[in-house]
Amino acid sequence: MRGLLPLNPYEPAKGRDASPSTELPEGQLTLDDLLADIPAQRAGGRPRPLLERRQLHRVLAAMLEVHAGRRPAVQLGQWLTPALQRRMRERARMTGPRYTLHKVYTCRPAESVVEVCGTADTGERVLAVTARFEYRRGNWRCTSFTVLEPGRLGPR
Repeated sequence: MRGLLPLNPYEPAKGRDASPSTELPEGQLTLDDLLADIPAQRAGGRPRPLLERRQLHRVLAAMLEVHAGRRPAVQLGQWLTPALQRRMRERARMTGPRYTLHKVYTCRPAESVVEVCGTADTGERVLAVTARFEYRRGNWRCTSFTVLEPGRLGPR
């Protein structure tokens, strides 16, 4: 048989305990079952603001400047947790290579977490950059930042 097959009519069940109007195969989920598992809103009532890719790109580029010793870490105070800001200040280079940030990819493993990875180059080699942003007390803050350089793996 070719073409589209007709669908059985569907009427949503009235109330949680109502049974569907048509017989379903054993173990088949209904739309009502799926919607009941999705919370209507998170506890606070307001959705978390999104971090846009352009915004993340600018913040990561600035973090690379801090890493290279070309910008003071205090300029990123609103974006960094105090612990990360302290680590970046302690590990900043005198003046390192100038990084050019290229691609930035994001992943959202939880509602209040955005993980970012990207590629940056120094003109001589391409490096990977990773960061993790968490939504805390009404702000997005970077909790982890790493530049994966050959021979020197670990947090930066």
